[in-house]
Amino acid sequence: MNLASKFSECKGRIWLISVIVLICFVAGIVLFSSNPYSYPGDEYLLSFKGAGDGFGAFFSRTFSITIVTGIIFVLSLNKWLFPLGVALIGFRAYLLGFNISILCSSFGLSGVIDAIIIVIPCQIGMLIGFVLLYALLTKSRSLCFGYGRGSVFKILLSFYLIIILFNLIETILLFVFSSSVILVI
Repeated sequence: MNLASKFSECKGRIWLISVIVLICFVAGIVLFSSNPYSYPGDEYLLSFKGAGDGFGAFFSRTFSITIVTGIIFVLSLNKWLFPLGVALIGFRAYLLGFNISILCSSFGLSGVIDAIIIVIPCQIGMLIGFVLLYALLTKSRSLCFGYGRGSVFKILLSFYLIIILFNLIETILLFVFSSSVILVI
């Protein structure tokens, strides 16, 4: 079986998770827009100047990605935990929407440009990676690891590396555009 056929087998799961992720993303934007004072402070935004801080942010986000990927893998092992995995990915989408609103509100035009050119494409790419990974892992579990255990770990490793690549691209774009703020979610 190739990857395209695996995606077609679990397209229902992909659509379900994607719709929930989109709702959560919009909810983050709406919540901040309706009550901008709900923002707890600048501890969620990391200002950086130069390569040292940028690499620190890269490794911080890589640590976060590693934890989320591990939790997604564990949650995919039992069908009763499926809603928790969807909630985890949805929560990341909610945080993304909320943080993009904070960027645009706090940093004006600079925040809007950072959000449109750097943050949204890279973070949406990561969210898509998490959605596809979770859908494939839960499908493989429902087939009693019918893809083969080695195949499950290849899928996990492949998507993990793709998500880390998006993280690296985001870090490089932040250097290229000399952005002054980055999200750590």
